[in-house]
Amino acid sequence: MTEQVAVLLLAGGEGRRMGGQDKGLLPWRGQALYRHVLARLAPQAGWLAISANRHLDDYATSGHTVFADEATWQGMGPLAGVATLADKLPDGIDYVQLVPCDAPLLPADLVARQLAVLQAERRADACCPYTINGPQPACALLRRSALARLPDYLASGGRSLRGFLALLDCRIVNFDDTRAFSNLNDPQSLAQLGQ
Repeated sequence: MTEQVAVLLLAGGEGRRMGGQDKGLLPWRGQALYRHVLARLAPQAGWLAISANRHLDDYATSGHTVFADEATWQGMGPLAGVATLADKLPDGIDYVQLVPCDAPLLPADLVARQLAVLQAERRADACCPYTINGPQPACALLRRSALARLPDYLASGGRSLRGFLALLDCRIVNFDDTRAFSNLNDPQSLAQLGQ
């Protein structure tokens, strides 16, 4: 069933907490941070794409589809990448797994556990991992059909993944390993998790 799942790696941010550096391309344990995320997710999906607004050629060396935000959505945060993806999904893809470019330890069963919930609960639009640190909206799994609601949300001024998920019938999937969802979004966390 993973053939029906697309992974969208979100690497389009400005990296403000990293001094403006492109987080996905920062070195970590011998290779660019985003490559660790791809290695975790590649076995879990049928198709992968990268949303990036800088250094597209660097991301393209991964061999996966890379695209920048469409002009309509530019400046609207990570959901701009999701909205841009909507027209690029191949036939046969029914689900979209979101992942940030700076979470290299994501669970090996991230897709499988969320997909099982969406397949069992046909009315649900999305799933969101939940740990003791709270929801992890950047790692949500969405039905392809849910993307149709995104343009109106963005047009109304909505920008957050959490806010978009609140509009959907979104189910929670509990994960015990909080470290698996660690975001290396500042120099201190990058150094700590690298040890």
